[in-house]
Amino acid sequence: MSPAVEVVVIVGAGLLSGFINTLASSGSAVTLPLMISMGLPATVANGTNRLPLLAGGLAALYTFHRKGVVDWRNGLILSAPVIAGTIAGAALASILDAKTMGWAVIVAVVAALIMLLSNPKRFLRDAAPEGPRIVLTTAAVFVPIGVWAGFIVLDSATYILLGLVVVVGYDLIRANAIKSLFVVWISLASLLVFDVEGEMNWRVGLLLSVGSIVGSWAGGLLATKEWAKVWVFRLLVVVILAEIVQLLHRFGMLRV
Repeated sequence: MSPAVEVVVIVGAGLLSGFINTLASSGSAVTLPLMISMGLPATVANGTNRLPLLAGGLAALYTFHRKGVVDWRNGLILSAPVIAGTIAGAALASILDAKTMGWAVIVAVVAALIMLLSNPKRFLRDAAPEGPRIVLTTAAVFVPIGVWAGFIVLDSATYILLGLVVVVGYDLIRANAIKSLFVVWISLASLLVFDVEGEMNWRVGLLLSVGSIVGSWAGGLLATKEWAKVWVFRLLVVVILAEIVQLLHRFGMLRV
């Protein structure tokens, strides 16, 4: 692959990843395999991936803010347990071996799919009539979500959406907006940890970020449409199914 083609591929992957991340989740299923196929060690790919996530999260958050759907007060309150969990998860990722991490990813992805399909109407409902419920128990749910996000990030946005819709009581549009706020904090906190550990490729990360900003901006515009809820749900299911196939193939449990 020539240097020019490589740049186009990396920026394109960032664009697609940012779009998927903002509308649903799991855009990292595009960027992580690409970086590993380019020869980056898995730990470096994991760390580098946080830069386009940060750039895309900022672009999406700005778009949601312009549309007036960000609940800043509750979003900032819930950010505290997310950040605490993220720092712990990023530290954990630096000490576990690749095989253990791989099995953890498979279990988490399958669990997310089961939770999505077990009660789709609950996920697609309107906001709770009494408004979002921010108490100690609901806030505590976001600590393990933060741990997972810091650990590997893949599918963490699915868990964030599940927590915000099912536990807190947001509709999917406003949950997506707060998810973007969380993505910014998660990416920034884990980026600092991975950079200190020397697990960053800044050239690749910056190229991915260029595409991620554009993709996240476009995804944010679509995600605020009322009809977007059903399509976000469908996209989540499709992306997670694709992840499961990819992971099973990677670990030799599926031959194609």
